Amino acid sequence: MIGASAMGLALAALVLSGQAMSPMASPSAPALPAPAAPPTPAPTPPLLPTHSGNPMAVSAASDPLLALTRTTAPVELLQRIVVESIARAPEADEASATRDEASAALGEARAVRRPTVDVTITSYKVLSRNFGNNVENIIEESRPGRRTDQLLSVDQLLLDGGSANARIGAARERLRAAETDILGAQDRVALQTLAAWYDVFTYRSLVALSTAFAASQRELRVMVQERIRRGVSAEADIARVDSYIASADARLARFRRLEAQAAARFQSLAGTPPPAGLARAPFIGQAGISRDLAVARAIEVPAVRSARALAEGARNDAKAAHADRLPTLSAGLDTGRYGIYETPRDYDVRARLTLRQRLWGGIEERDQQAQARARATEARANRVSIEAARDAEIAWSDVQALEEQRVALEATYLASRRSRDTIAERFRVSSGTLFDVIGAEDSYFETAVGYLQSVTELDASRYVLLSKTGQLLPTLGITDPVQGRPQ
Repeated sequence: MIGASAMGLALAALVLSGQAMSPMASPSAPALPAPAAPPTPAPTPPLLPTHSGNPMAVSAASDPLLALTRTTAPVELLQRIVVESIARAPEADEASATRDEASAALGEARAVRRPTVDVTITSYKVLSRNFGNNVENIIEESRPGRRTDQLLSVDQLLLDGGSANARIGAARERLRAAETDILGAQDRVALQTLAAWYDVFTYRSLVALSTAFAASQRELRVMVQERIRRGVSAEADIARVDSYIASADARLARFRRLEAQAAARFQSLAGTPPPAGLARAPFIGQAGISRDLAVARAIEVPAVRSARALAEGARNDAKAAHADRLPTLSAGLDTGRYGIYETPRDYDVRARLTLRQRLWGGIEERDQQAQARARATEARANRVSIEAARDAEIAWSDVQALEEQRVALEATYLASRRSRDTIAERFRVSSGTLFDVIGAEDSYFETAVGYLQSVTELDASRYVLLSKTGQLLPTLGITDPVQGRPQ
């Protein structure tokens, strides 16, 4: 699910507060160098602003992280990437092939209504024979040495108790289910693509946040060196700062690895590397729908419609199995042309009328099996419908809760930034302790990550709600069940 995939941040947030301690170093020790940064596909400016001399003047309008989360990519870019992912997805191709199979099965079921024609041509030549004076072999002895015959047989089913019509109805419902499954496959691919999109955006942003955080730790080292020079701080404080710098660099390397993995997942789906400067995916769906509307739409999603069609097909199969116990009436025509090359005009034409009924041989048990399968598929359709409504209700609740969480975390983020800048300014003018500064830095970084996580979780939950209510593909402009072409 997109909430689990795109929100790998939850695991990252757990490790943000863990800091490794290194052995103490002298104040004259050189600052730890920043690790070599591999080229990133989307270089971004620092998302964590440097310390401000006037913390109370900090505003949301000038904050780089808030500006990043308020910028979205063009709608056309989102549609193009999703359409390309669907066009190359094996899952969508598999669903299309299954639809073609169901279409052929429907044609086969309809063929029962048409006559069946069999043409047989046989030719033989006697290579050796020896018959005695025995009347019991007179027929074999009278056969010519060579002959070529042509037989034509035509059969037409007249009455079958409704079995053929029931099987045609079952095949038609399975075709409808297969066509609906194409939309379901496209919906899943679109959701996976959006998850990969947000993975890339999230980890690129985390790399930028971690880079800025590591830079702020080095800025703190300079401040500590100045305090040591003035005799305000102990020389051991440098070692403590160096350990935090090393921890920040390790975290940055970990996020770069996760960013590379996210880019690989994106490329495997879309077929191209993620665009440079990839912003948040734009949300173009209907906002603020009610819980009742979400539940009502959920019972029309592809999974529910497919399950209903399969249940109807199983009911038709059960009708066909029951009709198989009734007599069938068929008419036929048999013609034969004997000795095509050996005789001038030897033939016969026979009309045939056949009444057939099968007794015993497991036919009753097959009927019972079909009835049980129909009940099972009906129960499955009911279960899928209930689960779809429940999932839509959960997705709707997630959106409401995450919207409230995002507003609260944005206020917390701004307050944490002001608190960090206030404590850092006190520390710079020889007031406060190193523990206060480090704690404020850690709290600010964790708050920034939490806010970024809340924004991406909210976006992801909105698209999940669109998927659970069957509105994702229409919202993206994808209507064709085969190619996924935009409108």
